[in-house]
Amino acid sequence: MFRYNYNGKELIIRFTSQTKSMNLNKDDLYNKIISICDKILDADHGTSFIVEDDEGRFAVGTVQHGELTVISIHHLVEQTQMYLQRREAKKPS
Repeated sequence: MFRYNYNGKELIIRFTSQTKSMNLNKDDLYNKIISICDKILDADHGTSFIVEDDEGRFAVGTVQHGELTVISIHHLVEQTQMYLQRREAKKPS
């Protein structure tokens, strides 16, 4: 678990039991999450997000707002389990 004060708001970043024991660079993920803090603090309660770790895996997390904002990392998706179709995203009209 990591506590961080961002512009006067306390933020907790935690790993769930499913990801806590996995071999991953938590400091790298903490830094990436802190780098998008503005977006996370503006996100609705329960919003899911994905951050890429230093090995190219996707960390899947959620945002929970309360007295503190809690970011939970629930899953880590290995590259061998990613089935992505590469195409440009269309902008809404």
